[in-house]
Amino acid sequence: MVDHTPRLGLGTYEQGEQWDHTDAVEAIDAHAIVRGPIAERPATGEYDDELYHATDQGITWRWDAASDDWTYFSGRGSAEQPVPGTSHFEAAQFTHARTEETPVWNVEAHGIEGDGTTEVGQAVHDLFETVAEAGGGIVYFPPGRYLLERTPLIGDDTLVLGAGRATVLVGIRPDGENGRALLSNMGYDKPGYDGASNWGVCNVRIDSPESTGIMPAHAENVRLERIYGDRVHYHHIDVVSSKNVVIDGYWATRGGEGTSDAPVQFDSQQSGTGWNSVWDGSDDVLVADDGTPTENCTLKNFEIDPANDPDYGVHLHRGTNEGITITDGTITGCGYTAIRADPDESVADLTIDGVSCLENARGITLGHVADGRRELTVSNVTIRTADGDVAGGSGLYAAGFDGAAISNVTVDGPFTNAIIFDDMTDLKLSSVTATGADHQSFRFRENVDATLTTARAADCGTAGVYVGPGSHVAYGGVTFDDVGDEVVVDGELREWASS
Repeated sequence: MVDHTPRLGLGTYEQGEQWDHTDAVEAIDAHAIVRGPIAERPATGEYDDELYHATDQGITWRWDAASDDWTYFSGRGSAEQPVPGTSHFEAAQFTHARTEETPVWNVEAHGIEGDGTTEVGQAVHDLFETVAEAGGGIVYFPPGRYLLERTPLIGDDTLVLGAGRATVLVGIRPDGENGRALLSNMGYDKPGYDGASNWGVCNVRIDSPESTGIMPAHAENVRLERIYGDRVHYHHIDVVSSKNVVIDGYWATRGGEGTSDAPVQFDSQQSGTGWNSVWDGSDDVLVADDGTPTENCTLKNFEIDPANDPDYGVHLHRGTNEGITITDGTITGCGYTAIRADPDESVADLTIDGVSCLENARGITLGHVADGRRELTVSNVTIRTADGDVAGGSGLYAAGFDGAAISNVTVDGPFTNAIIFDDMTDLKLSSVTATGADHQSFRFRENVDATLTTARAADCGTAGVYVGPGSHVAYGGVTFDDVGDEVVVDGELREWASS
């Protein structure tokens, strides 16, 4: 007979729910699954993600509405019914990480337990090696809490797939070795982009206060999707000297213990860099330090609002970083700034679009350099901090770019200055609103060549527009409301007549 226990599909796990491992396992084992022999499994499921555990097979099946079929979900199987590969996993959306023939490797079927007490890092690493030798595949981690006492290394054409927040990865590190990567890739110690390629991680939770999270290093064509970030030592995701990395769906909304200074970091391993490393179980091994730039990477569909107040939300570190896009997300609660590039760092073709930076000390801080950067686009961005005890410095600061377009941007709050630039050529600002600054709304401090059109400066203490030494600014269609002086000029200012 079929046991009609009340059911709960995996599709009901919401990103913001307070699930821990125990809750998830109890829900799945005791409340979420209909049990019975395979012969009594209904021909069709009642809803997407419905689960049915075939007691005679030892396999749990999931109803996949998209394929209109029952698909393998978990279980070791039996001698008569081995764990199969199925269309559900073969249809995973990581097209670079699978083919139609890609097999599924369930860690449970290989003796890897997510029981929260057994250290399984070496076993996971060994399984990844087996998958790589087989030409790649999908490695599935059922709900559980997996303790990784070493950094497992992912190989070519491999997708690591979990069950959402219920699949928790934890890095265990000895005293003094905190911060070594939770997951990385084979070839992290090779030059250029000769590390593993066409791999991905999807649908897992990082809760790892002793380690950094996922670290693509000297890798190419990587997709990280639906990553849930809880506690972490430095970064949930640290992209090091890699290219074509896409982070799509990332939520760092819990935080807590841990010392994260930036949940997401784009990094380049320069000569002599003493950080960014894997832990092989006994030794700390650094990423190859040949200065390979990080190129053509995207962070999208994200929310960064951790409870532990990191210094930055997204950090561009030790460039060169080139072709970085940050889009469609929200960053809240950063102690220094929401998005930062280090002073003197080489940055090229940086795009920030559709991002809200709310209640941070600063919004976007692209630290000072006199020249050498090129192509900056900031559009459809809101930077807003209401609390005067939180706001500090400038809402938006950029320096050293040849070619920059700032459009449809609002900066609002008691920042020292709302918007400030140094050493910029061919800077164009349009449809920009800057309000609430203690001093200046628009500060073209030194050596800035800019046009400012269709803008508003309001509620600032000293000047709506300041043009500093060596700066040349043409403006028109700018409105002023409750400013100390409309314009203060120590450089050259030209106003366009409006018709």
